[in-house]
Amino acid sequence: MKGFTTGSKLNRMKESDYLRLLTYQAEQANLMLSNARKWERERWVCQRLLDALNVSYNVEEFGPGQEPPDVLFREASFEVFLVLDAGRRLNEEWRAELQRRRNAFSLSQLIRREPRPKRISTAELQGLLAPTLRKKAHNYRERGIDLGELDMLAYVNLKRAIPDFNSNFPPPSEYLRQGWRSLSLVGPTFARVLFAHSDSPDFLRNNLGRSVLFDLGVGL
Repeated sequence: MKGFTTGSKLNRMKESDYLRLLTYQAEQANLMLSNARKWERERWVCQRLLDALNVSYNVEEFGPGQEPPDVLFREASFEVFLVLDAGRRLNEEWRAELQRRRNAFSLSQLIRREPRPKRISTAELQGLLAPTLRKKAHNYRERGIDLGELDMLAYVNLKRAIPDFNSNFPPPSEYLRQGWRSLSLVGPTFARVLFAHSDSPDFLRNNLGRSVLFDLGVGL
């Protein structure tokens, strides 16, 4: 019995340590989503793309832009935007998750059933960029901003859908007509440069039309 009690205490201690870790991670996610960390968050998205494309860099090479662009990196002028499932609000989601983890006394309290994500084609994935790109194209033209100087970068964070990369990406015709210099997307497990004109950064043009798939990493 003594050995069993000691083992139970040890297990409880490990569980409580893990709960603290999960709570800390949620706290960090909420900090990252704050207005004060906006540029750091946008730089992180750019770093995710560069990692996926196997481009080496130093943090000192990144700088803030004029919004737009959000992030300057070498010859790139990245304008970063977020793509979520319809109705999701990432800030609200993580605030609620932090409270849930703070209130939990055991890991079992954090278990919940999530609906199985549906599989979507790469055409559907690409189509999810449309609302934001249409809005930005309209607003930037009204402000006299040259879209041909911007490298658009979408961070795709989906919980209800999984892209099927065995399907083919269609030509990004609508986005090309809008006039951006380049358009890329990156998610927790994938990256792709959808198009990059001749005056785009080399590291984007060299990876044009290639889907990069990788193991699940850090995400929001």
